[in-house]
Amino acid sequence: MSKKLGTVALFLGAFLLALAALSKFYMYDELAVVPLNNESTSVAETAAGKDAEYLDVAAGLKPTTGPLKNTKVVVGNVEEGKKASEELDRDIAVWDIYDCTDKPSFDCGSGETALSATDDRVAFDRTSGEAVDWEGARSDVDGEIIEPGKFEGLYFKFPFDAKKKTYPFWDGTLREATPAKFVGEGKVKGMKTYTYEQTIEPIKTGTIDVPGSLVGSDETTVTADRIYSSVSTYEVEPVTGVVLVGQTAQDSYLELDGERVLTTTKATLRYTEDNIASTVDEYKSKALLLSAVKTYVPLGGGALGLALIVLGLFTRRGSREGARASHKGELVSH
Repeated sequence: MSKKLGTVALFLGAFLLALAALSKFYMYDELAVVPLNNESTSVAETAAGKDAEYLDVAAGLKPTTGPLKNTKVVVGNVEEGKKASEELDRDIAVWDIYDCTDKPSFDCGSGETALSATDDRVAFDRTSGEAVDWEGARSDVDGEIIEPGKFEGLYFKFPFDAKKKTYPFWDGTLREATPAKFVGEGKVKGMKTYTYEQTIEPIKTGTIDVPGSLVGSDETTVTADRIYSSVSTYEVEPVTGVVLVGQTAQDSYLELDGERVLTTTKATLRYTEDNIASTVDEYKSKALLLSAVKTYVPLGGGALGLALIVLGLFTRRGSREGARASHKGELVSH
């Protein structure tokens, strides 16, 4: 009986060791990739009582104060993702994103011109999240088409198994990636997060001709410098690299002769509570599964597998020694 138990322990131990190895060296790599067919919508708004200041172009460059809402609609382009993967010989996803900011009552799907809108097609590595150069990428910024689009750094998310370090993250206004620095740990609705902060100091992004009366000048038209600055904070679930909470405080304005003369956008937009709750609900189980496959199964399965193998060998050896002792006893009795 003990020999049979030892054999069972050996087989079970070998199975658990194989499962631990398979989990760590195969299953995790298969699971830790973004889907080609992703579909998601995120919404960020100004906080109640914290209205934005902005220049309403549609209303004739009218300085306006009021709430704003940002909507990002992301749709994975499966065919383009397969095409990019084949052309670049890498595992690539291609996602289309429509990023629209306007008054809360504005319908970003109406086809009307928004206060600010960007329509990007981005190719990126399915594991690291980093954008890659691909001729099919494109960008449409307020009607100005850039093709092929040149993206760099992280765009949609942080890498799987994110680290406590600085990552380059895409900024759509500068059209380049700037440092998002790790600044600490936190929790969002019970989930552990890493906090990254991306600070862009005031920088000139171009010039614009505006009526002199708009900036306190007696001239009919003046050319002002466009200045942009922002601080973005990302609360990231580190196992999946997904941003659970995103917030951006932007301060953009016009300068004449080095002096600030008109605010064009001053607003802090943060993911809504509904948006945060739905993201947490979606990724809580995914983070647990990836943690299990990467850590718990390899460590626990490996340790238990080794213990069962040792137990099996010990049990079978004891059974053999007992059998030999019994056989010797029979010979002496004869």
